[in-house]
Amino acid sequence: MQLQFLILVVLAVTATIFSIVTSIAMVVRKALELGRSRSHARLYEVYSGKFAELLLIELPSLESQSRASDAFRQYETLLAPVKQRLERMSPSRRRFQRSVLRAVLIDMTQDLTGESAGRLVYFFYSLGFVEEEIQLLLSSKWWIRAQAARNAGLMRARKSITALTAALEDPHPDVRHQAMQALIILVGVGAISTILRLSKNMSHWTAIELSVIVAGFKEEAVPHLIGALESRDQSVVLFAVEMLAEVGFVTAVDPLMNLIRTSGDVRIQADAAGALGRLGDVRAKILLTELLAHRWAPVRLKALEALGKTGGPDIVKLLAPYLESETWEEKLTAARALATSGVQGLKVLQDFEKKHEDETSDLIRQVLEEFGMEPSHG
Repeated sequence: MQLQFLILVVLAVTATIFSIVTSIAMVVRKALELGRSRSHARLYEVYSGKFAELLLIELPSLESQSRASDAFRQYETLLAPVKQRLERMSPSRRRFQRSVLRAVLIDMTQDLTGESAGRLVYFFYSLGFVEEEIQLLLSSKWWIRAQAARNAGLMRARKSITALTAALEDPHPDVRHQAMQALIILVGVGAISTILRLSKNMSHWTAIELSVIVAGFKEEAVPHLIGALESRDQSVVLFAVEMLAEVGFVTAVDPLMNLIRTSGDVRIQADAAGALGRLGDVRAKILLTELLAHRWAPVRLKALEALGKTGGPDIVKLLAPYLESETWEEKLTAARALATSGVQGLKVLQDFEKKHEDETSDLIRQVLEEFGMEPSHG
């Protein structure tokens, strides 16, 4: 009994000591983190002031026939004292100083243009930051790879293009997204071809992110989107079709028609037909009319919808009989297509609704109301 009591006392004392030691360790850790945070803030301010001076200081003018290396020698002269100071530090202190310096210089990329921006890019290379980011792109931790991809873009590190291109096939979506953004910064609109060529099973979020990029380039992106129509990946082709319709450049009409004729994928054919409708080019009328006999209903419906957007009296005559189709979907699509085809199409709808009193006339009244038109009765 006494032995058991003694064991319990020992365990209680041990637990108490462990709890006290753990608490002390946590307090010490927080104190160290706080101290490190304050040191980081102070050092960030020092480096910000120092490099603002180095980036803006006026350098001696170079002759018109000077080489880039002549400017680089001037930049290296500015940077030499900082590099020498870092070399004299202990490894641990140097790592900390470099991490703060990297943060300062990356933040400065947002505000600089012209010669100062070029000077900053040189600093990234000379200080070894570019090589470090390229190595970090190989990290086993996805968040480190993602940050490295982002940094490489902000550093304007063209040396990282090959590594960033490889990162487009990274298993983690955040890494792929950052690599995509970085390549757009480094390469410009030409990166779209590479991104689409290497993309597979494009996710909804990736498509949204890339669509914002494409929209920013507008017609400049069209040749790259047209090239992507030849991709073997359905998601890439569908993305290119959607963006060609969104950009609205008529040079896409012939490639889209060729895609419909050559593709065996009915989903692609349907979306391409819809894109032709959004482009509204009369060159597509014959092909869209042929698609009305397609074996797959969604393709037929997209063709009906697209024909309404091309307009013209001949289209109205072509669409009107579909108001008496045996399928509800074709009736509704034809009615909406007539409503979008112009004044003549709306008149056909109003006349049909006036002469009939059945489910189809109810449908037409619904469509007329959708387009802000008053039905004749009901």
